[in-house]
Amino acid sequence: VCFAGSTSEDTQIHHPLAPIHLFLLLQFAFLVQYLEMGLWERSSAIPGPGARGPSPEAHHVYTDLLTFCFDGPNQYDQRRPIFIDAQDPSRSLNASQFRLLVRTLIAGLKAHHVQRGDCVLVHLGNSIIYPALFFAIIGAGGVFMGSNSRSQPQELEHILQLADPKLIITSRDALPNVLSVSAARGMLPSQVCLLDEYAPNHIAQLLLSGRLALIPDSDAVYLNFAQLLSYGENDWVSFNDPAIAKSTPAAMFSTSGTGGLPKGALLSHHAIVSHHLSINYDVPYVVTRLISLPMFHLFGSLWTHIFPIRYGQPLFVLPRFELTQYVAAIYHYQITETYMVPAMIHVFNRSAPPIADYMGTLRYVGVAGAPIDGPSMEQFQRLLHPHARATQLWGMTEVGVVFQTRYGEQGNPGSIGRLLPGYEVRLVGQDGNVVQGESRPGELYVRGAGVLMSYKGRNDAKDAYGWFRTGDVAYVQNGQYFIVGRTKELIKVRGWQVAPAELEAVLLKHPCIEDAAVTGVTSKDGSTELPRAFVVRAKGPSANRLTAEEVYQFARRQLASYKALDGGIVFVEEIPRTASGKIQRFKLSQMNTYRDMVSSLLARFRGAASGLGGLGLVHKGRVAV
Repeated sequence: VCFAGSTSEDTQIHHPLAPIHLFLLLQFAFLVQYLEMGLWERSSAIPGPGARGPSPEAHHVYTDLLTFCFDGPNQYDQRRPIFIDAQDPSRSLNASQFRLLVRTLIAGLKAHHVQRGDCVLVHLGNSIIYPALFFAIIGAGGVFMGSNSRSQPQELEHILQLADPKLIITSRDALPNVLSVSAARGMLPSQVCLLDEYAPNHIAQLLLSGRLALIPDSDAVYLNFAQLLSYGENDWVSFNDPAIAKSTPAAMFSTSGTGGLPKGALLSHHAIVSHHLSINYDVPYVVTRLISLPMFHLFGSLWTHIFPIRYGQPLFVLPRFELTQYVAAIYHYQITETYMVPAMIHVFNRSAPPIADYMGTLRYVGVAGAPIDGPSMEQFQRLLHPHARATQLWGMTEVGVVFQTRYGEQGNPGSIGRLLPGYEVRLVGQDGNVVQGESRPGELYVRGAGVLMSYKGRNDAKDAYGWFRTGDVAYVQNGQYFIVGRTKELIKVRGWQVAPAELEAVLLKHPCIEDAAVTGVTSKDGSTELPRAFVVRAKGPSANRLTAEEVYQFARRQLASYKALDGGIVFVEEIPRTASGKIQRFKLSQMNTYRDMVSSLLARFRGAASGLGGLGLVHKGRVAV
């Protein structure tokens, strides 16, 4: 036996036991490779095979996140703006300025006692400063967590309980709530930092002079952002080790909270790097991105933080989505790539036809965050240039983006795409076995380098073999995956399973319906569940005249009889959604409970349900208010 590439007899093995040693060595090597590839059936508690995406060697990157981003292999002009305020493009940061700002913030955070493992909560809206805070917190050895600056006090209280932050960075609008809720938890005012309207001026001064004058601190007074810029520069925490990369938390993202209170998903340096490697691929156009998705959410942050600094791809930032402003930004800045949630797609689809004239530079639009039907995607596609593609992708806070139809790939508009590199998935039936064959639904399980470390304070995120249960029911057809619905959201009607997303897609086709959500309610005799629709009327005189009976018949004409909205139709002002567009169905359930209680009390008070015409009851108990 010779070592590879050897020709010398001196390198050959002549020991009489060499064949046995070799056999054992090869068996051991094969076993190691088998385990690493996840092909050993006993590595999973679930019998049966799964699907695996391509796993390029690039996924074996074990540097810290900042080294991966700032010291990457891609060379570009460091003086070219990469983070640009879309409302005021004179406010921008190039790569050199961004590096200086991050290193300065690292020094400021360390000076204010942020140590390894400490969480820093960024309670802000979108801005070009946000990515710098993200990297600085992680670079200081801390754990980044973002939150919605519009959160109500009770929501903020839960976020602080999850995060247990050493420091909170917030805006002037949110400052009173933050000070009040944090004080109730025993935090000092000096653990709150105000990023106010003067922050861009402080950064401009830093970039000109290299350092701001030191401003003394006081425990009795909240910090100002300028105080984080007064301590010079500091290197980020760096390493290049698999064990450290996989075990060091970089960020904690709040889960969607669609079924109750959000959880904190802890992601390691290696997981975030792996997320990026899964979604990065070469495209035949110059990438210029526009983003209005919230940066505190993983879906938004995947495209806002790493791509600009690693590749020099410009990012234009909007604080929120507003159609006219969004389209104007696409047109003026010649945007080629953007990412949306389904609610944005529906707004585009309802817009006047000339809107397409301003989107000619777009080449790719990625859509995720909530379910969307194929016809809606096709309608949006017609607004784009013939060379452009709008496709779905699928991911979760806990796992990153797992499926996508990439630019240049052919795919069904109703599909969430193909399995991306670095992941393996399984569809598991109700019997606990892996689903075999195509077009057969099962609960989606995911495993891979991008899966979360754990939920904060919990150890039930993954099973012993690294599989994460998504709760989504899916099926595969010709390599493309399709989402049916959520296991906990499926409505069981007389033995049939009904996916709320299917009914919602039908309702949204009605020109007088702005938004809709469907949930299950128990029938009066308790024998089954029935679908109930919550409907937001579109603006306009004709929409105001929309009745529950019209909605019922509109859906009934397009759906099987067991999918009829026999649980009722309720008109509401808005559908409760998360920042990423997911429906908060637990709030719909609360609305159901309150409504049923009031209806029951009024029925008793008036003596009979037939006397409740003022409430808008229609035949068979369908409710309109």
